This record gives sequence, C-alpha cells and structure tokens, in this order.
Amino acid sequence: MPKRKQLLEVKAGDHPVFLGGSALDALAGLARTRKGKVFVLCDRNTALHCLPELLGALEGLAPIATVEVEPGEASKSIGTCQGLWEHLLVHEADRHTLLINLGGGVVTDLGGFVAGAYKRGIDCVHVPTTLMGMCDAAIGGKSGIDMGGVKNAVGLITGPLGVYVHVPFLRTLGKRELLNGAAEMMKHGLALDAQHWHDLQDAPLHDLDVLAQLISRSVQLKAAVVTADQHENGVRKKLNFGHTIGHALEAHSWESGQRELLHGEAVAIGMIAEAWLSWRMRTIGREELETITARLLSYYKPYPLMASDHHRLLELMRNDKKNTAGGYRCTLLERIGSAQVDVEVSATLMGEAIDHLRHL
Repeated sequence: MPKRKQLLEVKAGDHPVFLGGSALDALAGLARTRKGKVFVLCDRNTALHCLPELLGALEGLAPIATVEVEPGEASKSIGTCQGLWEHLLVHEADRHTLLINLGGGVVTDLGGFVAGAYKRGIDCVHVPTTLMGMCDAAIGGKSGIDMGGVKNAVGLITGPLGVYVHVPFLRTLGKRELLNGAAEMMKHGLALDAQHWHDLQDAPLHDLDVLAQLISRSVQLKAAVVTADQHENGVRKKLNFGHTIGHALEAHSWESGQRELLHGEAVAIGMIAEAWLSWRMRTIGREELETITARLLSYYKPYPLMASDHHRLLELMRNDKKNTAGGYRCTLLERIGSAQVDVEVSATLMGEAIDHLRHL
C-alpha cells in the first residue's frame, strides 16, 4: 500500500504555510480554482532544477507562462521590477492573474513586490526552493527590493495566498547554501526558542528527514510571531536579531571587493556582533556569549574588516529601516531563547562591536 503523503498547515498572519509531501498537490488544487492566467517567476537555477517538478505537479492545468530573472541579489532592483511589470502587461496579465514565485529569498522578495504593486495588487504564492526561503524569507508577507546599496529599502508587507514548502527541492543545494539558510534557523533559536538552538547543533543538514523537522519548527516559530505582529510593530522585531549589523556587512560586501557575503552568512556574523553588544550592555553573561560565538564561528568564517571600514558600516547601519530619529536600534539577547527589541545603542558601542569583529 503506498505511503500516504502528509500535509501540515501553519497559519502565518494572513496566509497559510503548507509543509509535507503533498505541498505541491495542495498548490495544484489552488491553481485549479483560478480563472485567470498563471505565471511562474523563477531564476536560471530554479528554472533548471525545480521548474520541471513544479510543472509536473501542475500538469493538466491551462498553459502556464514562465518568466526568468538572473540569480542573485542584483535582481532585487527597480529595473528588474520594471521589466517584469512590462512583461505582465505585454502578456495581458489582469487582476485575476496568479504569480507563482519559485525560488529563494531573492525571487520571493522580488515576486511579492512585483505582484503587490502590479495593477494595485495581484495574487501570488511562494514556492521556496532554498533553506533560507523555506524557514524564513518566504514567510510573513514581507517583500522588497534594494536601492542605493541599502538592503530592502523599498518594499511591502502583503501576504501571499500561501507558501508551499517542498523539502526535496533542497537536494539541489550545496553546503554553502544550506548553511546560508541555517543561519536564520539559528536566529530563531537564539531569539525565540533555546531548545531549537540546541537541536540545531551538529544537526546533519544533508539528511532531509532531519532537516524537514527543523524547518517545521522554524516555520512554526516565525509563523507565531507573524500572527501576533504582522506589521512589525512589536514582537516581530525579535526576528531582527543579527540584522542591524548583518545587513550593513552584506551591503558592504557588495561594494568593497572582499568576498561577497550571502545573506545568512552576513546575519551569522551580525549575530556574533550583536551577541557581543548584548554582553557589553549586560543583558547576557560571558559564558553565553562565548557559547554563541564559538558555535557560529564553527560554521561561518569571519569577514575581514579594516579600521577604515568603520565609517561606511556605520553609515549603512544609519540607513537601516529599524532605526528611528537617526539613532541605532538593535534587537539584543536577554538570554539564549529570548530577545528584547528596540534597544538603543550608541555610535561608540556600534564602533566597538565592529572592532570586535575585526579581531575575531
């Protein structure tokens, strides 16, 4: 007797997240109810490795058009958006159109923004293909593009119709991409759930059965926070741990000629710095700081910085959307598994945190 496919539905604010062996079947069921055209947005990598399986799951539906963008953060630009909007117009996409965003965080960020603005909003769904997308980026309704070197400078909080997590897509990823997503899972543990942090230690990321359970827990943690605070006025800010400094490091890596950081790599280094700030401001102890730092450094390499980088990093942090009235605001740890939001940090302390990273 064939094994029955499982489906778990988790509510994340105004949209559901579907996980399990029949997630793509659930998507096909939704697509069959649509009256308008269906487009799939993907990048070159997901077009090659994931699109055939998705189209197989949607077999028998009306013709589905695909549109492809270049992989990587550079596609999160207003120029790419304009090209996609023009494509939708030329192909007569109307208010009944469904856009399926098949890809990692770049594709879901971009596709969500394009859908949210086109004709004042068309429906979209996210089918994340990376660990980063499955456990974090595709959930919660945030979308956006980069501008002026600032990460997610322009964006929306508009939920998709649903997020469909098909874990076998992770077979297409290498170790670096898996660790990229694992950083956000570790953030969930550090900021929200100490047990999840401990469960992630030395977990075999190549084992999809193990990984599926860890993804499910991360989805449940993020979904609960999104449901409580969809528009990031309070508790959702806990998910920003590591991001004030991490986003600045990520943007700096694009322009500096050093190795270009993936988002999760930047967040991991940002968590080291913001854990140090938590210790410096006496909200966690030295033992917790050393535990967090050692564990993160066992997975992620330090990013080389010079004293001359201070000014630019502080400038990038000043433009972070979490800040108010020109001051620096961080999410810092109270202990492993708990965080406090909107902690004011002086420019002097921010500079010291950068110095701490320089000497890792």
